[in-house]
Amino acid sequence: MTATATPMEVLEIRERRRDFILVALWFFVTFKQFRFDELILYPLALYFAWAFIRDFQKIFPLIARSFVLFLFPAWWLLSAIWGVETTLILRSGLQLLLTIMICYFIATRLTVRDLILALALTATYYGILSFLAPYIGTGTSARGVFSSKNAMGTAMVILWLCSLCIVFDPDSSKKRKLFGMFALVLSAWQIYMASSATAMLLAFGIAVIAFLFAIVPQTGILKRRWFYALGFLAVAALLLSASAFFTTQSIDPINAVLGAFGKDTTLTGRTLLWEYATRQIEDDPLLGVGAGGFWTPYDKLSQASRIYEEFHKATYATFSFHNSYFEIAVHQGLIGLFFCILTVLWTIGSILLARSQTNPIPTVFFLCVCSVSLARSMTESDFIAPFALLTMLFITGGLMSAMSRVKTPETKFKKNARFSSVRIQPQRPPFLTNPAASWNGA
Repeated sequence: MTATATPMEVLEIRERRRDFILVALWFFVTFKQFRFDELILYPLALYFAWAFIRDFQKIFPLIARSFVLFLFPAWWLLSAIWGVETTLILRSGLQLLLTIMICYFIATRLTVRDLILALALTATYYGILSFLAPYIGTGTSARGVFSSKNAMGTAMVILWLCSLCIVFDPDSSKKRKLFGMFALVLSAWQIYMASSATAMLLAFGIAVIAFLFAIVPQTGILKRRWFYALGFLAVAALLLSASAFFTTQSIDPINAVLGAFGKDTTLTGRTLLWEYATRQIEDDPLLGVGAGGFWTPYDKLSQASRIYEEFHKATYATFSFHNSYFEIAVHQGLIGLFFCILTVLWTIGSILLARSQTNPIPTVFFLCVCSVSLARSMTESDFIAPFALLTMLFITGGLMSAMSRVKTPETKFKKNARFSSVRIQPQRPPFLTNPAASWNGA
């Protein structure tokens, strides 16, 4: 006798495929901007917003546990009261709120494996285009099809992370592992061609995290006492050697690293921008000037106009402080920065609390996303920003991890199945796998 799928199972498979395709399409649109992308972006965003409202009652337990995510968007919108660019504040604030809602959709509709695969397919597509760009005349080898080498470097770091997780995942099929190996080689080559110091350091850090959390525990070496003894001795020897070296040599390690990547001590002028930001924060510390209230180069009396002239920028160009925390403190004030830091701490804590001993890949993936996001937040201004891909992955990681600790009337989690929502498996997340908690009309 052959087992036949029930109508409910068939419906769940169709829903899962539909949600996977929609999320993969969203990643494709937001991974790199292209002409008329809003024709796809806005309808998808409206659908995700409608799905959030439709299923609000079912996901309310998760929302109640993660309400801290809505504090910063709420403050952003509230800044319209004192901000100059009221329309811009309201529009961008609603976009940020919509970004959070989309994260809830992804977290409750996809498994971690689905998320990684959707992201890897998109990144591989742009990686192949970037590899072919110098040969077909659509770009250079350093930046591919992206606007800059840093943009390509960041994109390929994401591909590097996804491919590592696919290769190290013990439950991945042979076809997926082969795809992961191809994507791994492609991302490594493109990172090398980008010659981006940030991308190279992030790729190295991701490899170390993946090795320590995904490979080392499987060897059983962590249960050996001699491992910790040797590790302590090795670290002590390294610190002593470094101390002895730097006390006898007049080498500045920071300048040496920056010089190796062709950077100056001002980080290409970023430290000068941070000085301007510090002065602005001192003038309006708590509330800020609201989104769009500082970068007004058309006003020749503004500080922004002086910065544009100093950095030789055209007045129509988009500019920033190249640091997310300075950008937030200037526009949303120190209160907004506090709410942003609360979001970061909650997300990281949620991910760390959902560690899985059976399959560490979800923890590895989201810890690396946290590392990449926090590292880029020091030199870029798109952290906790509307529709920013890394922001969405960062918040989604916290939500997927928090799902394992949420109890609802329809689905109660046992302690021994604490990580079922985060474990990479072909089934849907717990909110969707329980027939008693099925999504009506999904």
